[in-house]
Amino acid sequence: MVKNPFSLQALKKRRRTWWRVLGERIGALVSAVWRWLVKAYNHLSGELKRRAFMARLHRADIILASPRALSLSPGPLIYRLVLRARYVHSMLYLGDGKIIHTTTRSGVVIGPLPRRIYKRDRYTILRVPNLRPELGWQIVREALKFKGRKLDEAGLLTNVPARLLGLRRPLLRLERNRTWCSKLIQQAYSASGIDLVPQTRVETITSEDLSRSPLLEKV
Repeated sequence: MVKNPFSLQALKKRRRTWWRVLGERIGALVSAVWRWLVKAYNHLSGELKRRAFMARLHRADIILASPRALSLSPGPLIYRLVLRARYVHSMLYLGDGKIIHTTTRSGVVIGPLPRRIYKRDRYTILRVPNLRPELGWQIVREALKFKGRKLDEAGLLTNVPARLLGLRRPLLRLERNRTWCSKLIQQAYSASGIDLVPQTRVETITSEDLSRSPLLEKV
C-alpha cells in the first residue's frame, strides 16, 4: 500500500523535521556568533593589556622569557632540565614596540614584542635603575651592530657541559664572531660601560645569569 505524502500524519512529520532543522541552524548560528564575540573580547582585552604594558617599558630594558616546557625546542629544554634554568631566552627592548634578539634560523634579528608580553608568568622585565636615556640609546646602538650576526649554536650547546664543569668558555666555538641572546645583551651593555655579570661568566652567560644580576631590578 502506497503512503499518501499529503496525509495529515505525513504533513505533521515534515513540519516537525522542518522545525528541527531550523532549530539546529539557529543554534549553530548562535554558537558561532558567541565564539566570535569571545574571541573578539579576548583579542581586544589582550591588545589593551599589551599596550598598557608597553607604555611602562623603557629603551634598553631586558626581557627574559620562560616558556612552558612542552613548547621548548631541544636546546632550551636542555638548559631548563640540566642547568635548572627558568629563563631560556633574552631580548633587548629597542623602543616603539621592537626588540632585538636571536633566532636559530636568522641569528640576530629585530622583531615585534611578544604578543603576550603582559603575561608575568612567562615574561620578566629587568632594568638598570636610573638608567639615563642617552645611555639607553647607546646600549641600543651597540646591540644594533650585531644585527645579522649568526647564532653560535655550537657554543650555545657546549655551554651546558662547560657550566657543569666550571669552565670559563664553551667547549666548542665554530666562529668567534657568532653570539647568542644573553651574550648579545651582555656585549651591548659592556660596550656601554655596564658589566651585568662577573667576568668569569661573560663567555658562558645565560639568561638565568641576567636574572640574577645585582645591577638589574624587576619592573
